[in-house]
Amino acid sequence: MRWSVYSALDISAGYSILSVGVGKTEQIIMELLSSKESVVLSVIKKFKARNGYMPTFQEMLDECNKIGLAIKSKGSIFTYLKSLEEKGYLTKSSEKRGLDFIDRMNEFFVDVPVLGSASAGAPTIFAEEYVQGHLKVSKKIVGNKNVFAIQVHGTSMNLSQIDSKKIDDGDFIIVDSEYKDYKNGDKLLVVIDGLATVKKFKKINDEMMALLPESTNNEHRPIYLTPDDTFIINGKVIDVFKSGN
Repeated sequence: MRWSVYSALDISAGYSILSVGVGKTEQIIMELLSSKESVVLSVIKKFKARNGYMPTFQEMLDECNKIGLAIKSKGSIFTYLKSLEEKGYLTKSSEKRGLDFIDRMNEFFVDVPVLGSASAGAPTIFAEEYVQGHLKVSKKIVGNKNVFAIQVHGTSMNLSQIDSKKIDDGDFIIVDSEYKDYKNGDKLLVVIDGLATVKKFKKINDEMMALLPESTNNEHRPIYLTPDDTFIINGKVIDVFKSGN
């Protein structure tokens, strides 16, 4: 027989942004610039944050020289600004000082919706089918997959690893909702009678599957399901975002 699997979570809505696991965003973007271009852009950002307006050419020159970047003339500043504009970091504006920043975050990251919580234990937390926020996730991780995020509560999977990252209490997991070819050992998000849980999948036979804990706490027990039970497999866990990031 074939297991009937489909996604019951609607990920079309969107609300506030929950910034989790984005600590290296600035570093990733800056790596696309030369070292001097990175310094000039950083100087401009810090000046505007401190003063509330963009610096003049002379102020840029003075700020760069203060931190040891030897720039001899306003002409050199103009050259750096032209390069930053061509690379998509700055744009000319109608404001008095004529420059503004371009947010390039969306070039490297996607907003992954956070859809409630799931239990890493017995399925005791009700599956909430609405968007609570978003995670900024690298496009290198999710590619073109249809993914969403869930925050995990409990310890039944604290020995389980996804790309060498354990699934601890409070972590966020990224779930591929379109992955259907489940194999033994896959970590799955499953909703059982309306309650969400994360476990390791094992096919027992054509009439039974097991959801296995991987935990330091031996009180956690496997969950066995048959086609007669009410459950939905919502997808495979493909990554973990540590809650402390």
